[in-house]
Amino acid sequence: MHDKIAVLKYFLKPQTFDEYPVNWKDIFGNRKKLYVEIGFGSGEYMAALAKENPDINFVGFETSLTALYKAQINFYKNNIKNARVIQGDARLLIRELFPSGSISKLIVNFPCPWPKKRHKERRIFIESFILTLADVLRKGGTIELATDVDWYAQEVYDNFSKSEFFEAQEIIENFNRPIKTKYELKWDKEGRNKYLFIAKKVKDYKVLRILEGVSEMPHKNINSIDIDKLKDLKDKKFQEGNKTFVVNNVYEDMINDRYLLKVVSSDDDFIQQYYVAIYKKTNSWLVKLDSVTIPYRTPAVKFSVYKIAELIEEI
Repeated sequence: MHDKIAVLKYFLKPQTFDEYPVNWKDIFGNRKKLYVEIGFGSGEYMAALAKENPDINFVGFETSLTALYKAQINFYKNNIKNARVIQGDARLLIRELFPSGSISKLIVNFPCPWPKKRHKERRIFIESFILTLADVLRKGGTIELATDVDWYAQEVYDNFSKSEFFEAQEIIENFNRPIKTKYELKWDKEGRNKYLFIAKKVKDYKVLRILEGVSEMPHKNINSIDIDKLKDLKDKKFQEGNKTFVVNNVYEDMINDRYLLKVVSSDDDFIQQYYVAIYKKTNSWLVKLDSVTIPYRTPAVKFSVYKIAELIEEI
């Protein structure tokens, strides 16, 4: 058995942080180089790499909670001290969480290539993410992609070759690395082809972030609410510049004088789902983010809280 609390010490919730990009020196307690892995699965590759390289700090991104937990068990069993994991879309979060020139290496092992044309924008190395990497990677830093899909390796090579910010190296077929993922070991036994692509950053780029700086918790006190206006928010869409939100549902707790609004917001490509709570206080009402879902406090999230308060206040 393992200590569940000790296992979960590797898990970061950056949406609770007060300032962005993240100060990684405070997270790790040192200024060691940063490596980032996207889609680490059960974490065996990152655990082995972190154990062999105690002079490097590792940050991994995954969307699967099951994978996140398995990876943390791997770290715990191997007594890893220099690794942390985050849940979410790495293409967006790397842009927001890492300062310019802070990452030395980005690793992506055998990602889903999203082969259908209509899913092309789901692939990792699209133009917007390559520009993000041109910001967050240090000059001379590298990206390393391992894949078993030949056309995907070629597409990524072509994308980086077109970029003035990177120097693309030739694809290496049936490469051999000292540390291998479990799927890589399996495919080696089966004799499947695999491809390694590496690109080096040669020029800086400054990407536009939406979370940069201090991020206060949005809330608004209002004297009274108009219940009809509140209920009428359901299915309504509101927009201001690149900030948009939709109220998907309105829930009522009559016993506790409380309402809960299910909201989906977007700041350009940054989409989040969360709840806005409306509480009865002694002499007023409080409109705030509900503590069950903790979104990143983007401009659209703040816009949704303040706009809802404005719309439901009884005049």
